Amino acid sequence: MKIEITSEIERFQNHLLLPNNNQIIFSGIFGIGKTYFLKEFFRENSDKYELFLLSPVNYSISSNDDIIDYIKYDIAFELLGKNIDYEKTDFSKLLTAQFYLKDNFMDTMSLLAKSGGKIGKAFSNIYENLKTIVNNIKQHNSESQIDEKAELIDFLKQLTARDNSIYEENRITELISGLVSKLKEDDKETVLIIDDLDRLDPEHIFRILNVFACHFDLGNFSENKFGFHKVILVCDIENIRNLFHSKYGLNVDFSGYIDKFYSREIFYFDNKELVSKSIEKILSSINIEGSYKSLIKLSSSGNLVTMNLKEILEELVNNDLINLRILLKLYNTTYSFNSFQFKIDENHGRASNWQMKHIVIYDLLVSFYGSITSLKLALEKLSERNPTKLVDERQLKRYGHLITLIDYKNHKTVPEEYEYQNKELNLLIKYTVQRYGNWQEEVGSNISEVNYLDNKEIKRFDFPLSSLLKIAFDQYTNLTKEKN
Repeated sequence: MKIEITSEIERFQNHLLLPNNNQIIFSGIFGIGKTYFLKEFFRENSDKYELFLLSPVNYSISSNDDIIDYIKYDIAFELLGKNIDYEKTDFSKLLTAQFYLKDNFMDTMSLLAKSGGKIGKAFSNIYENLKTIVNNIKQHNSESQIDEKAELIDFLKQLTARDNSIYEENRITELISGLVSKLKEDDKETVLIIDDLDRLDPEHIFRILNVFACHFDLGNFSENKFGFHKVILVCDIENIRNLFHSKYGLNVDFSGYIDKFYSREIFYFDNKELVSKSIEKILSSINIEGSYKSLIKLSSSGNLVTMNLKEILEELVNNDLINLRILLKLYNTTYSFNSFQFKIDENHGRASNWQMKHIVIYDLLVSFYGSITSLKLALEKLSERNPTKLVDERQLKRYGHLITLIDYKNHKTVPEEYEYQNKELNLLIKYTVQRYGNWQEEVGSNISEVNYLDNKEIKRFDFPLSSLLKIAFDQYTNLTKEKN
């Protein structure tokens, strides 16, 4: 399924074009579609950018010291798939022999002397002592010199050449940087993306961050590690913040630490509106199977189940309680609706789950979340984050089925107007239940009036939808335990 991302593409493009914006943090919650967006963005702009996309989540079982080597491995692997003219120089044996003799003249003469009879053997013995004396003289001479600048440079070279150093700049790093520089000759910007950073072990996360930060600290502000034009770190910055405080303490300044990893400002990826627009398409793709599939027409935007389910999903999306990855689990799949009966009370017999549309809605929501427990937690958080919702009279009528599920034990077998009271919510709802024949037929329900218990009329923006969804879900879980 292709998600429309045009509006976010324009916003991200403007962010990339900010002057000197070479280090970027791309932040968004898990499953919101960050990777999908970045792949689509750079695919559509492949004429402007040369992309290197790494997923270090695969390094999770590795030693902390090996992380940068694995990053270099993945970059090298990506380089092999690029259109680069690799240099290869063939030196003649004569030329290489000349260089060898120049650097190893005395060792070569000693080997020749060993096969030269008595005089050669005596020379060989003298040579070993002579070599030791020469080396001692060189060492003494070196130690006698005073060059403070040279000493500092030598120390830096040793540290950057050491494996697993956070300052490493060894031969492979230089080779990778050189090959990346060749790609710059094509008038494209080279971009390194390190994806899912916050899914790593915390020690790995901070090692990667520190290696890139050390490059900046050494004064290389105009150029990124490995010579990339832009380095993009992809994560949920709130997760990184929580891990940072867990590791270093709540009193340690996170902003002062993280500031060096981005040039201008953190880019917060927000595709809630785009995901909301995709919900109807996802629902219409689900193929319903079962005895009552004709009553559950998710492909119809005017169907009551579709409208209410879509509205609940939008609330969950807007409050970061469901993401694109979860929604796509049911895209273009088959859902089997299983009918079951439950007891109303001793006097009014039994009813079927398909008669209450909100039972069907909760069945589908459980399928999205994968478990009753996960959905219950999401609904509890929704009631905390967004206790009321702006609704109109038309929407109130649709919520009648929600109240029917909450208050079903008070219903009788004939059409009648009922009152649902909730002292905790200070709520009084009057609603009508209609059954076509008896409890074995489909139920219709409408809310006629909503007030506070203290008789103050509830305005449009005061309807406690999320709290009622949580209460109705508790009834749903009780019914599923009783089903037979």
